[in-house]
Amino acid sequence: MSPSAATQSSDLMEVIAARRSQARMRAGLALGLTLGFGAITGWAWAMAWFCIYAGLQAFEYFVLARRTPPPWAAVALLVTNSVVFGVFALAGPLNDGAFGLCCWICLLCGGQLNSALTSQKSRLAFLASSTPFALYLAATPVVALWLGAKPHQAVSIAAAAALIVIFTHMIWRAAARALTAESEARALAEAADAAKSAFVAMVSHELRTPISAILAGAVEAKSARSAKVRDSNLELISSSARMMRTLLDDLLDMSKIEAGRMGVEITAFDLRRLMLETVRFWAPVARRGNLAFRLEGAHSLPAWVEGDPTRIRQVLNNLLSNALKFTESGAITLRMAAEPCPDRTFALILEVIDTGPGMTEEQIGGLFTAYGQLSDSVARTHGGTGLGLNISRELARLMGGDLVADSAPGQGATFRLSLNLSLGEAESPADTALQEQTGLSVLIIDDHEINRRAFTLILQGAVDPIVTAENGQDALAILARQPFDVVLMDLNMPKMGGLDCTRALRAAAGPNQTTPVIALTASAARSEIDVCLAVGMNAFVMKPVEAAELFGAIERVLDAHEATVAAVA
Repeated sequence: MSPSAATQSSDLMEVIAARRSQARMRAGLALGLTLGFGAITGWAWAMAWFCIYAGLQAFEYFVLARRTPPPWAAVALLVTNSVVFGVFALAGPLNDGAFGLCCWICLLCGGQLNSALTSQKSRLAFLASSTPFALYLAATPVVALWLGAKPHQAVSIAAAAALIVIFTHMIWRAAARALTAESEARALAEAADAAKSAFVAMVSHELRTPISAILAGAVEAKSARSAKVRDSNLELISSSARMMRTLLDDLLDMSKIEAGRMGVEITAFDLRRLMLETVRFWAPVARRGNLAFRLEGAHSLPAWVEGDPTRIRQVLNNLLSNALKFTESGAITLRMAAEPCPDRTFALILEVIDTGPGMTEEQIGGLFTAYGQLSDSVARTHGGTGLGLNISRELARLMGGDLVADSAPGQGATFRLSLNLSLGEAESPADTALQEQTGLSVLIIDDHEINRRAFTLILQGAVDPIVTAENGQDALAILARQPFDVVLMDLNMPKMGGLDCTRALRAAAGPNQTTPVIALTASAARSEIDVCLAVGMNAFVMKPVEAAELFGAIERVLDAHEATVAAVA
């Protein structure tokens, strides 16, 4: 049996099963029709009809409870029910003339509508149950002529009968489409819920792994008897923390994409250097896996361009990471091409090509779906959230490009990132010697002691003195009596948050009224950044904070502050 025939048979059996549950209701309806129309059809005819029709319902209710009929028997059952039902109405015009004909037409209309409403799942069931009613309606003009109707009256009755049949079919189609759409929506919702549940379970597992490693590494590092063992445990802690940050970054990026809050920035950067750094990062990983790492077309790239280097690097890292995960032997190729376009723009094509197992068309179709991976074994074997490719495609499209995949089983896979970038101007080299400066005073304001200790560890040696406060109120008291070069401000704190604290600092005269304030935030939403700048903050750093990002932000705000002071002087 073909898949379509099997589906039709399954749908037909669903209609039959639903009809069985309505058998007693149909028997009760038959009794009401017998009592209501018996005087028109004749009581003897009505009682005989009731016995036959009720017997059919009893057969359907009791016999079909024990066994499922074959499709041909189910169709025959539906046809027989409709034929018997229509026969009852036929006695109306035979016994009571034109009035009986009206009653017959009304009953046939009811039968047609019932066929449409009880057979939405199966076209075969609808045709089997409605066709007898359609034939009865087709006979109404003939019966009308037999009763003495004029030809034009018979034509009008025929037109009305045809409209009834057509409208009934339209009603069935609309109901069937609505039922199909509802079923598909329910299936998609259930699949999405199942995928999200599996995703949450997987993320819980993925987070437990680095947390366990951090706890174990911390215990071992504390009791280590040699510097080598301590360094090894510290490296374990650092690697686990980076793993957790990757997971959290994926979750945050996905939530921002779903909320429509993800954004990209345009800045000048060295494209060739970005590619070189990416290759330098992943080449050792490929060598450890006994894979060749090839670079093609680097000479065609322009140097300085305008775009979002962070997001381009993120997409590339995702693609190369996946390629290395799924390629056991052979090579990974990063192919680059740039085609000049008018108005100082060019089309950038970056391809990541692997020699892995490849994918089917079905797998490619679900490749960029959120909360999913090609199989459960992928998460168990390689880890990860399964969000990387979905996030990468969304980022590519936010940057005005796209990300597509091309593959076949046994032939590896090619992921193609296409972007349109503008040519940029080289920036003047920045002074990155903050770590060598001394005498800088910093106030760290955060309600979590762990964060205050972490920021202190990052800054100690480069900044002195370092003062901490756990909320905005305590910070204002410190800022009123002691000058600082930089203030690191958390946003969400008890008693007084970072935004209110900054407003109060800028509004009141004091030694730190113009001191640069850097926001420490877990959100990169443009709206929240704008609010931070509007209240008087000078920059922001995303949590979890990395040393290079924090030092870079401090250096930028200090340079800007010195330039402002010099301009005023």
